[in-house]
Amino acid sequence: MSARNAPTTAPTESDFRNLADALPQLAWIAEADGAIVWFNRRWYDYTGTSPAEMVGDGWRAVHHPDHLDQVAARFSACIAAGESWQDTFPLRGRDGQYRWFLSLAEPVRGPDGTVERWYGTNTDITETRQAQDALRLSEQRFRALIDASAAVIWNTTAAGELMPPQPRWAAYTGQSEEAYQGWGWVDAVHPDDRARAAEVWAECVEAVRPYAIEYRLRRHDGEWRDTEVRGVPVLAENGTIREWVGLNIDVTVRKEAEAEAERARAAAEAANLAKSQFLANMSHELRTPLSAVIGYSEMLGEELEDLGQAELLPDLRKIESSARHLLGLINDVLDISKIEAGRMTLSAESFDVATLIDDVSAATQSLIAKKRNRFHLDLGDESGDGLGTMHQDQLKLRQSLINLIGNAAKFSEDGDITLTVRRVAEDGTDWMSFSVSDTGIGLTDEQMGRLFERFSQADESTTRQFGGTGLGLAITRAFCERMGGGIGVTSRFGEGATFTIRLPAELAVREEEEAAETVAARVHEITAGEAHLHDVVLLVDDDPAARDLLQRFLEREGFRVRTANDGRAGLTLARALKPRAILLDIEMPRMDGWAVLHAIRTDPDIAETPVIITSVVNEFSLAHVLGATDYLVKPVDWSALKEAMERYRPAEQEGSVLIVDDDEDARERVRRTLQRDGWQVREAGNGAEALESLDAARPSLILLDLMMPVMDGFAFLRALRGRPDGNVPVVVLTAKEITPSEKESLGAQADRLIIKGSMSLAEIGRQLRDLYARHDRTPLPGEIQGLIERLPS
Repeated sequence: MSARNAPTTAPTESDFRNLADALPQLAWIAEADGAIVWFNRRWYDYTGTSPAEMVGDGWRAVHHPDHLDQVAARFSACIAAGESWQDTFPLRGRDGQYRWFLSLAEPVRGPDGTVERWYGTNTDITETRQAQDALRLSEQRFRALIDASAAVIWNTTAAGELMPPQPRWAAYTGQSEEAYQGWGWVDAVHPDDRARAAEVWAECVEAVRPYAIEYRLRRHDGEWRDTEVRGVPVLAENGTIREWVGLNIDVTVRKEAEAEAERARAAAEAANLAKSQFLANMSHELRTPLSAVIGYSEMLGEELEDLGQAELLPDLRKIESSARHLLGLINDVLDISKIEAGRMTLSAESFDVATLIDDVSAATQSLIAKKRNRFHLDLGDESGDGLGTMHQDQLKLRQSLINLIGNAAKFSEDGDITLTVRRVAEDGTDWMSFSVSDTGIGLTDEQMGRLFERFSQADESTTRQFGGTGLGLAITRAFCERMGGGIGVTSRFGEGATFTIRLPAELAVREEEEAAETVAARVHEITAGEAHLHDVVLLVDDDPAARDLLQRFLEREGFRVRTANDGRAGLTLARALKPRAILLDIEMPRMDGWAVLHAIRTDPDIAETPVIITSVVNEFSLAHVLGATDYLVKPVDWSALKEAMERYRPAEQEGSVLIVDDDEDARERVRRTLQRDGWQVREAGNGAEALESLDAARPSLILLDLMMPVMDGFAFLRALRGRPDGNVPVVVLTAKEITPSEKESLGAQADRLIIKGSMSLAEIGRQLRDLYARHDRTPLPGEIQGLIERLPS
């Protein structure tokens, strides 16, 4: 401060008084004996008292009675000793509420050293004290939580070193403070897990990211326990790490429960597989004799008509009808088996709706007439042209409609049955509605509640009176839901019922299309920095359980695995990653495995990538890819057989057919039918005989059964397609339900076929090793070669 700005006079008593009144604290002055003689204005403003009230010991009136005696005693002791005074206590305000104050007093001494005055202040610390109390309670609560927790809770320095005291760690592991401090805690981790536990911890400390891992930790009794570990950094206000806190949770019991559940699941799957295999085998054994009964019945009927003995036809038709009924029951049980096993697949095709309705109407006329019912068709217009076309599974829709009309005919007598079909547009999508109404016995609300359950009918009396297995509606609902729609029912008891199927006109995918930007972003996220790696395996499967199982195995074997849950995403990743190998499922939403496989083989950049098929294959796909030109299921629909045969009849000469079937009766039935239509027929009892027959003469067409001794149909197809003259059209005639055990190579496009559940993970490893060795003869990176060498042999 410059001289010309210095005050001309010293501060006055009034200046000091004003300064004292301006202080935020309560201030006071006492005589040498402690008698208070002056308070500042803040004291009076807070307490709401007057100077007259504060004369002498008036200050005692604003002190809390619970604290007054102790405060007065401590103050008197300091006065007597002439020492500085400090205390904390509550004072009452003008509102009657007490607030906490920190009180200080200093003695002022004269020239001879005796105390002449005391100068004191009271500072409001209520908020500070409340914060301290809250902090103390929080610490108590936290410590109680730690004590009550079963987890091992720990904290480390910013550098990640465990420092004493760590009571929970020591109590659980039995390590001493000297043993666990710093990085000594790693010694309590299982030897097989130590390197990874320490490596991940060091990476997290360096990158300042949460620590998450599982490892085995030695308990104080020497037992290794599975623990789930989590740790997070605690940051200071400036963003630097102050410390780390974390916990180890003992998950051994959970792991054991998961392992037990996995064993139970595997046992259940094995039992379900055994059941499916049994049903598939039984279907073949039952369908074969039924095919004979139905086939001979039809041929005898034609011959009886030719001989003029039509009076025997009704009895023969009963035989045929009973056989077909039994065959229908077998098919229903197999459909339920496929539904339960998740193996029901769709075969979409485009077809005219009105034509389908005509076919269904013709197929159900005998059922409707059986109880003198009348059938009505409501297509919206007379021709049904407004119904247009559908792209759906025509066979499943046809079966569903026949089921509904058959039920209506069964539960109605001298009544009316109406099939109403409409095409409606909803939110830009065309939907088809098929309603079957009847005037039969109707349903109660209770009966409708369990109507779509398997093996269930309205009630036991209904089963006794009308018969049936109770599978038809359950199968119909499963079909409708699989095709992207549903089925509902309305009814009034005694007045009939109406069943309505609603399906999208176009077979819809299960998931909506993802935006292109989202797919691109996801691909970039997954593939960033990895496209150059030599050991990436791409796993494409829509089954989460299958993806998880294969991914865990491959990663455990050292492969880098990237996954996609549908074909389109898989193809995008394949092009971006250019993986060493692709594991590909067939039946997937959005884009199935066949489409993905075709796209891979036609893309020059990835055409040579090994592809391993992992799928449950149905017989139609298998026959087609193995080279079959047509596929017919026993019992043969003779009109369909004739139609197929005409496509292969030579234009200018008599056609020849080679029938390959170990069932002599089946060969005879087909031979008689074909010869009647002008074909030259040769026969073979198995694949080996058929190959010998081919050496003698090349037929125009081959009719092939799959299940035969010596050489079955699959082996014959492979041998046939390997011959220079092996391009003979083949029609597969079989009663067999293809099972996972009958896996075969699916053509030149796929490098391998692995049927789900039929091959161990070790075998998958061997397949990968063979693929790598065969596909790319360039040296592999050392780490990948080492992983391959460790695969099971």
